[in-house]
Amino acid sequence: MTTIIKANSLEQAKSRLERVRSEREATEQAARDEAHAIPFGQPNIEGRGNIYKHVQQQWDRTRRLADEEERAADRVDMLEMVEKFKEDNERLQDVRVVGRTGWASVGAATSVNNLDYFKGRLAQMIADNEAVKAWNKNHRDAKRCTFGSKITALRKKVAYLEAVKSKADSTPVSEHSQQLIDSGKVSQWKKKPIYYFVDGLRKVALTLDDNGDFQESKRYPAYEDSDRETVQRLLAH
Repeated sequence: MTTIIKANSLEQAKSRLERVRSEREATEQAARDEAHAIPFGQPNIEGRGNIYKHVQQQWDRTRRLADEEERAADRVDMLEMVEKFKEDNERLQDVRVVGRTGWASVGAATSVNNLDYFKGRLAQMIADNEAVKAWNKNHRDAKRCTFGSKITALRKKVAYLEAVKSKADSTPVSEHSQQLIDSGKVSQWKKKPIYYFVDGLRKVALTLDDNGDFQESKRYPAYEDSDRETVQRLLAH
């Protein structure tokens, strides 16, 4: 599962962790205090309410809060790892995170905002590859692996993102399309700005044709009948 990271996510996660931890500690202490207030060995009397019921409810709530605290701590660990990854890669704008704990996989998202990052990586990889080839010429018995396939893949990624950015920058926007954008019914995807996701629908997007009119996206089409109806209403002038 890919985790969505927002600009202030770490601060919010830390605040939530502190809030949950404080609530868990307070509930735990309240359960102890109430339990100690009950005379030792006090029995439950038939026909009278369970005198331990509220204490048990407090302990149940404490356990639920402890589980919630653990999840909140995991998210803080993951977000701190993301921050460290971004600090180590100054040109990086958008990250891709798979997982929700400190063991999550963090990498660079395929985003037009990361073009400078990918171009920098490509230039460095080409330089490293030339150094490896020079080494291999002089060390035929201890050759190192070159980066040819990785360079090819990265070149394709850079070319793809440049094409996406160019298309997004050069495609006109019709009056009707602009009205849909201004109304918030569709939102441009910042990572790949040729796509405009439909508000309220899950992974359903539109794209602009050469005249600036919206059309259904082949990559993110509507599958449900109700979603198709929504898309058709948006496309109708």
